[in-house]
Amino acid sequence: MTHNNKEYPHTYPIIITPTLYQEVQEEITKQLDVVFQNMQIPKGVAQQTAQTLQQLHKDKIEFHNQQYDTLTKEYKETTKMLDNLYLDKLKSRITDSDYDKFYTRLRDQQVDVDIQLSKLQEAEDNYYITPQYVITLADKAYELFKSSEVEEKRQLIKLVLSNLELKDKNLVYNVQKPFDSIVEYNDRQEWCAR
Repeated sequence: MTHNNKEYPHTYPIIITPTLYQEVQEEITKQLDVVFQNMQIPKGVAQQTAQTLQQLHKDKIEFHNQQYDTLTKEYKETTKMLDNLYLDKLKSRITDSDYDKFYTRLRDQQVDVDIQLSKLQEAEDNYYITPQYVITLADKAYELFKSSEVEEKRQLIKLVLSNLELKDKNLVYNVQKPFDSIVEYNDRQEWCAR
């Protein structure tokens, strides 16, 4: 296999033998092993994080219920106003043009409440998926990387790392958010309780 880099015209073709290819691949794998080992969360920290998440969950439930109750109350009030508006129209207490104007305004309010309820539900769904997913993945990343086939390793690398380059046998990369914070804390060994 020959590689000639057109970006650098003064470089020479390199003959990559199967042995050299294997050596480079093994070196890259070792470096990736270190990255995924550094993502592991110490057990005490994982337990502390779980306790914090439990407390946050209680607060989230209270907030969610308050928001939901407020929005559903507003929706019911708007529905009642629409019903009364329709009755006023039937009894000729209101002109057709006023009816149309008020109807449009009230329906817009209902649509707005529907959108807010939808966003509240989306936030609810993401709340349950995201934190647990990140913690689990970070904690098991090394184990997953070691036991995976090539395609699964590629997917894991793509999820966690970006801008990968090989410079003088050293792998250079950026760690994607939120995994970057975990790696940074492990590099600085800042997982102690505060």
